[in-house]
Amino acid sequence: MSKKTKAIIVAAFAVVVIAIIAVFALTKGKSANQGGKSFTIEIVSDRDSYNETVECNSELEYLGQYLRTMDNCQFSESEYGIYVQGFNNMMEDMDNQYWWCINVNGEMASTGADEIPLTDGDTYSFVLKQGW
Repeated sequence: MSKKTKAIIVAAFAVVVIAIIAVFALTKGKSANQGGKSFTIEIVSDRDSYNETVECNSELEYLGQYLRTMDNCQFSESEYGIYVQGFNNMMEDMDNQYWWCINVNGEMASTGADEIPLTDGDTYSFVLKQGW
């Protein structure tokens, strides 16, 4: 067998190994957010003296999808996705600058609920805030 043939075989083998590793990495990354997840939703309104924590399970991929299934969540749809207006009829009040803030594991979310992936073990808090 010539050196050129050996080099081609080794290169082909390396390409196959790299492809297998890439497929495995992509599949593993997707499975982290797909399938059944257990997470916590907290609803906090100091204005209404309300604090509720609920343990949830879902196979949905994004928080916005899950919010749409909640009977106690009042929301509207926009071109940007779901917009939370209230929970349990505790509504935002734009005239007095009350709005619902989304936190993920204690950190203010930097995207809307439709872009927040549901992740096993995470806590999603909805806190009624006042002021811009």
